[in-house]
Amino acid sequence: MRHVLKTFVALTVLLSAACGGATSPNAQQAAPTTAPSASSTLPTNAVGAALVARVNNQEITLEQLNSMVAQFGQSSDSNRALALQTLIEQTLIRQAAAAQNVAITDAELDTELQAYIQRAGGADAWGVWLTSNGYTETAFRDLLRDNLITERMRDALTADLNGDVPQVHARHILLATEQEALDVLARLQNGDDFAALAAVYSRDVTTRTNGGDLGWFAYDELLEPVLADQAFALQPGEIVGPVQTGLGFHILQSLERGDRPLTEDKRAFIAQARFENWLNRLIAEAAIEQYI
Repeated sequence: MRHVLKTFVALTVLLSAACGGATSPNAQQAAPTTAPSASSTLPTNAVGAALVARVNNQEITLEQLNSMVAQFGQSSDSNRALALQTLIEQTLIRQAAAAQNVAITDAELDTELQAYIQRAGGADAWGVWLTSNGYTETAFRDLLRDNLITERMRDALTADLNGDVPQVHARHILLATEQEALDVLARLQNGDDFAALAAVYSRDVTTRTNGGDLGWFAYDELLEPVLADQAFALQPGEIVGPVQTGLGFHILQSLERGDRPLTEDKRAFIAQARFENWLNRLIAEAAIEQYI
């Protein structure tokens, strides 16, 4: 699964450094950024600016890319690729936020910015930090606005995780082939014990010693959506299979279901997984043109 939280993680780390009044770890290493490609070979917009990408017809300029690369440290192929992907993700998040009327007002931005200035030690210290990290005030405000929009979209996507959430307690047997799964399913239908069969035949080494027990899980915890769909469609005691995933063929049995609280670790995992899945869908559905 592609990593799609680079935008939020990168901005959070950077802003955390600002809170402490510290210089970004990359700031002292940053060399003058070279253009990723000769601008004459790139398309230009109506005012002559070189473009590196379009996202749903929204332009990303070479200047924007160079500025982002500078924040990642020395210019390199990997940093340029990361910077461009980050800019594309930021653009998609802003577009999705606008479609849902999610916005950060200037007043909200000013309040947040003042908190950072105070934690940095005041206006003079803040000015030093901006200069050391290669920012203008306008550029940093834009960065901060993107970060706040990302946080707000993430919070909207995960608002339902604050209370009890639907969960299923299930177990499974993972087989290499469909025929093996059908054979095991036939034995279950003839009365063989599920846990005993899991212990002998399941390829899932983490659960077979526990009879295939997956424990309690929320929908977003399972990495295979087709398996989650089946698990949440079953009533307690029901068995389904074979269910094919990238891991093999599953025989799945629901044991219990109900609304239960999440541990903090599970809540964080699900929130990240849900945000990643949402952003992945935006990327898959977008019209993205890259020119470098």
